[in-house]
Amino acid sequence: MLRTVVRLTPSFTIPIFRDSENKNDIVLNKNVLTKPETGWDRVKQMYTKNEHEEVSLELSNVSQSTMSGAFIGACLGGFVSSRVAYLDFIENNQATTFKSTAQAKKRLQDYVTIAFARGAYKWGWRLSFFTGIFSLTATTISVYRGNTSLVDYITAGALTGALYKINLGLAATFVGAGVGAVLSTIGGLAILGLLKITGLSMDEIRKALNQVKEAREDQYNQALEKSATIKNDEMTASHNWIVKEHGEKKLEDIS
Repeated sequence: MLRTVVRLTPSFTIPIFRDSENKNDIVLNKNVLTKPETGWDRVKQMYTKNEHEEVSLELSNVSQSTMSGAFIGACLGGFVSSRVAYLDFIENNQATTFKSTAQAKKRLQDYVTIAFARGAYKWGWRLSFFTGIFSLTATTISVYRGNTSLVDYITAGALTGALYKINLGLAATFVGAGVGAVLSTIGGLAILGLLKITGLSMDEIRKALNQVKEAREDQYNQALEKSATIKNDEMTASHNWIVKEHGEKKLEDIS
């Protein structure tokens, strides 16, 4: 009897007796609306591409940090090595006799250029390796824990230092881990201090950097579109002038 009453009761009168969602309804973007619940879910989402085949904000920032480390390391290593090579060449070739001033300058330029390339390679890949592993480890731990703390940087620095010296033996590995932990502690305190002063979080900074990247790409696409439009307008004007001067011709009439 009660079941019959409930079935016949209008839904607008007593809505609590009706299901809020039909089991046959299709929910669009169900995966988009579902938020990760656990730390491993967040880490998995970090390493998964979205529907546009784009990497996550975290991995995008890690790649940018790695490339920035490679660029800075290459510049610093190249400049320092080239300066040392310049001074060494002047000191070691004071008694050397060259056929001409042009030959001496060419030898000096070649020597400095080779030293710059060696220094850029030597320090570029090292700083890139350190920055990439450190940033990836710290970001992964931060995403797993759901917040940013000093533990993330200390762990990342210790792991990076250990991996950097692992080929030199166990003792060097522990020394590298200790040095990395100390340096990352200093850097972590500085970063957390800046976040505290500005009132921002790392997640907000990542989103801001991504917005800057998207704005830059949008400006680039607009410039390409404008250039293509101008080019097409010029081609159209040239085509109209030729048609006006020589008249239209059918394709079969052109030999």
